[in-house]
Amino acid sequence: MEIGRSGDKDTTDRLSHLPEPILHHILSFMDTISAVQTSVLSRSWNRVWKHVPVLELCRLSFYEYSSFLWFVCKVLDLRYNLSLRKMSYLDNYVYKHERGEDDESDALITEFRDIGVCMEVIQYALFYDTQHLVIDLDNEYKDVHQSDRFTGLFGKILNCNLKTLELTYVCIDDGLASRGFQMLTTLRLQLCSLASDQYEDFFSNFPSLKNLVLSICQPWDYGNSIEDGRGLKISGSQLISLTLDFMVCYKMEIFAPKLKFFNLVHDLESLVSTKLSIPSLHHAAIRIQGWDNFMKDNKECGAQRFISLFQGLNNATYLSLDNCTFKALRKVSEVLEQQQSSPFTRLKTLIVKTYCGRDDVPDKLVHYFLKGSASMNPDVECIWPCREPFCRGC
Repeated sequence: MEIGRSGDKDTTDRLSHLPEPILHHILSFMDTISAVQTSVLSRSWNRVWKHVPVLELCRLSFYEYSSFLWFVCKVLDLRYNLSLRKMSYLDNYVYKHERGEDDESDALITEFRDIGVCMEVIQYALFYDTQHLVIDLDNEYKDVHQSDRFTGLFGKILNCNLKTLELTYVCIDDGLASRGFQMLTTLRLQLCSLASDQYEDFFSNFPSLKNLVLSICQPWDYGNSIEDGRGLKISGSQLISLTLDFMVCYKMEIFAPKLKFFNLVHDLESLVSTKLSIPSLHHAAIRIQGWDNFMKDNKECGAQRFISLFQGLNNATYLSLDNCTFKALRKVSEVLEQQQSSPFTRLKTLIVKTYCGRDDVPDKLVHYFLKGSASMNPDVECIWPCREPFCRGC
């Protein structure tokens, strides 16, 4: 380090003297446009971003869509031929108010989406052996999702070493699911459409899958009535963590012998049938909403749906109920109390999120959950206020 004269500030560029692998690691935490902008610092920084093993191509960083597409193509062209650990392509909506424009009457900018660039990004990621792929589209792509080009491209993912896959607004066909992802350990689908026959086990051909997150997904030909409604069946021999967030389905069947963490967000009205086989379950977090109107005339039916759900969670040692679920259970507490035994046999901790604390939890409701367990030591967690998104039960 160079030390100036007494009273002078140290002007040594310590960052530029770091080893290049450390610089590459630091830049991997930035989005790609920020990493590229470091090239203006000095000549030595001109090529640093080209070695970064992570690319995050984000539409929100650009005002004009054409500029975003140009930038994506230039990055893929100029980056060195090195392996790529993670690729994120985030081509979603842009809001004018986020850009500081005065006119917010038409806040949402809808643009023609270029499927060709998206396909080029995926091909690039697969060519450089990406292990983590994130494709975040929007519903402007809906007309091209079912094209042969797009479906065929995703078919190539099957033959790669991909370990993590996150998709938003993508249609997945039966052929893709039937062949499975052999190396995939983590899958996150949001706002996706699954082409599948009723009760077909969509994820049975994912032999290495350990973490699965499904958020607001539905079949392509989802029915409008309970009789026509599609069922969701999940079986995973290696599945450890499962999150189902507002899945569009009337029937739910889960077989996961190693599953330890289960997070469910669902409407009570559409939770018609549940069959859960989760013998190793440790932690269950339940948030049931949309119960208020349904239970006005169907209190007994609502209670039976809760009982059916809890029977499938009988092996849980830790159970968390949010405020919306708790309010619904209070409505049917008398029905639950009439049950001869509790479905929970190993429950050690009960978390009930309420506004008022332990005094707001009826003893008979606590007794229902704990009377079948050897440990009678409930833990009541208080929350204030309820900040759960899309909450309709509070």
